[in-house]
Amino acid sequence: MTDVASSLTQSVARQYDLFQTSLELLQKDRKFLNYGYTVSGTETHEARQQRLCLEVFQAAEIGKDDVLIDVGFGSGEQDFLLSNACEFRRLIGFNISERQVRYANERAIRENLAHKLSFRLGEAECLSGVEGSSVDRVLAIECAFYFDRPRFYERAAQVLKPGGLVVLADIAFADCAAFLTRRAEDLRRVGTQSSNRTAWERHFCTRSVRRINEQTRPGAQMTVWQILKIAPFSRLSAAERHEWLKMAFYTQLVALGLQVSFIQYDLIVLQKT
Repeated sequence: MTDVASSLTQSVARQYDLFQTSLELLQKDRKFLNYGYTVSGTETHEARQQRLCLEVFQAAEIGKDDVLIDVGFGSGEQDFLLSNACEFRRLIGFNISERQVRYANERAIRENLAHKLSFRLGEAECLSGVEGSSVDRVLAIECAFYFDRPRFYERAAQVLKPGGLVVLADIAFADCAAFLTRRAEDLRRVGTQSSNRTAWERHFCTRSVRRINEQTRPGAQMTVWQILKIAPFSRLSAAERHEWLKMAFYTQLVALGLQVSFIQYDLIVLQKT
């Protein structure tokens, strides 16, 4: 992470370091950290989480010669899924959690994918070491609400080739909840649909915005119960348990917000002109 990372970014990095420690301790096979996307309503939680990633990949229209960036990649689970689902030339992941970056790189080596998948410690707003106009796609799966969005969109536009796409599975406040974004920095980063759109349209044209509240809300609720079922009774440290229970609380708020349309979950495709 850069020396200029905000205190909020540093706090999120510590949180996800603890999450990764927990996932490894619990030996969870598929280490997804998203709410998921349901089609039939009968899928397992992990199947829904995988499906959300596949929806993003499909929207990104990835080609076999494409160079990709995945920001906020979590444990890297989605990128190993992508390597099996699509042909592409190379993917560079950026994440602010040092432990998640280390885990993903070690897995890439174990699975003989280090030539294709590489993971770096760094902020989505910086994308350090990436040359201008060198990337075909930027993916952001359920993470952009942690970013300084204006800086992220500006930097993504710099590294993308003309015609390149940014594809986001993204959570934001509905415009009627704009008053919340004035209360704290973390809520300002979530933003509203209109404020976020204003930020990205300085750099991109909007190809599509698809509301997926109905497909994602059940998975958000399942996430709560998954956490509550495991965290209080496991071998986790007090700090890990605290972060998981805090996540369960906020996830419950998100699930309720999606149900009453106070929060919006969208699949967004942006194009650099």
